[in-house]
Amino acid sequence: MAAILIIEDEHALGTALSLAAQRLGHSPVLAASGAAALERIKQQKFEAIVLDIGLPDVSGMEILEKIRKSGSKIPILIITAHATLDHTITSQRLGVADYLIKPLDLQRFEEVISTLVTKSIRIAEPYEPAATSLIGASTSMHRVFLGIARACNGDMPVMLHGSCGSGKTLAARVIHMNGNRSKERLRMVECATIHQESSLQSFLADYTGTLVLEGIDALEPPLQAFLAKLIGEEKVRLPRLIATLQVDPREAQSRQVLRSDLFYAFSSLSIEMPALRERTGDIPALCRFFHGLQSAASSKFEMTAATLCALQFYDWPGNVRELRHVIEHALAMSHGGPILPGHLPPHVSQALYASGGKVVSGEVDRVVARWLDSQLELTDESEWQYDALLDQMEGVMLRHLLERFDQRPTRLATALRMNRATLRQKLRRAGLSAES
Repeated sequence: MAAILIIEDEHALGTALSLAAQRLGHSPVLAASGAAALERIKQQKFEAIVLDIGLPDVSGMEILEKIRKSGSKIPILIITAHATLDHTITSQRLGVADYLIKPLDLQRFEEVISTLVTKSIRIAEPYEPAATSLIGASTSMHRVFLGIARACNGDMPVMLHGSCGSGKTLAARVIHMNGNRSKERLRMVECATIHQESSLQSFLADYTGTLVLEGIDALEPPLQAFLAKLIGEEKVRLPRLIATLQVDPREAQSRQVLRSDLFYAFSSLSIEMPALRERTGDIPALCRFFHGLQSAASSKFEMTAATLCALQFYDWPGNVRELRHVIEHALAMSHGGPILPGHLPPHVSQALYASGGKVVSGEVDRVVARWLDSQLELTDESEWQYDALLDQMEGVMLRHLLERFDQRPTRLATALRMNRATLRQKLRRAGLSAES
């Protein structure tokens, strides 16, 4: 959960933005003036700031300059009713993350906030040129981050489990680099290559660092028993042990590929790495990150809505690892331009067309849900009326239908198998007029 400061003097809009932030799982703090905002910043640490330029006591641009002069690099989203070139240039110079114009599109607002507060644990990888990151803002990734934080603050054995490509090895590196043995050696070993007790002992001999046992269920039962016994002996000095597993540890135990004593030896902290198909909301942030690894910092990242739909509907059997390769492929195919569905590998782009309309239906569901939220948030509960909401929704649908039928209600009524008088009554109620 991220703390977000919302600096907005319009009470209704401030309330709506706060509720939108809460829906995303964050903790909003509302300030109605520049002075109140500066006081809040002194008292509390925030992960992002939403700043309205038109404040009653001081210009939002002055607030922005004061925040930057203090040395803070916190991401800031500017909102304004009157966009000017001067404000835009100044905002860019001061490192504003994004700039939205009123009246605000709450869907766009949520997308920007999700991008600004995307959780990222970064480590400097000693044997790879690029930094390595765990990225995600979904609920499942929040649980991962909490588990990793707990692991970094202790020295207990850790079990990381999840399907291939979900980030188990990366999470192990994060735990080592942020733990109390970060200055010592990190070793990774495939358990399938260990067949003798002496081989396992040779890896355990370096007890000062961290040992990652990849695919621990591949250890033969006698070696599992040997390892479980060593973990249980308090006087035996061992490296920090992190084990990985592609299935749930309880499932591995029930299938008797993981001994019960070894299961319990690692049961103090078990972290499940979610499959990418279970957190498709993180795909935009992951795509931007992979784009950053492949392109110059000044290079703009663009992707069409249809491309994003294809990525979010694809099943991702290879998880995040597969997504990285797909984005690398798409960047090469797009030659620096926007990524289109055709730039994706065929088996990924086909997800858009093989969905049977589910992608579109899902989009409609999300749009209607956001629209309802905005309508209900800005209206007192005592004034909620189902018929009024239905009339608004029906009016939008009728307007688009009329356009499709050349503004001719008679043709529309025939196509919809609706009584013409009934249709005209609906059109009048929606404030729509059309030729006969």
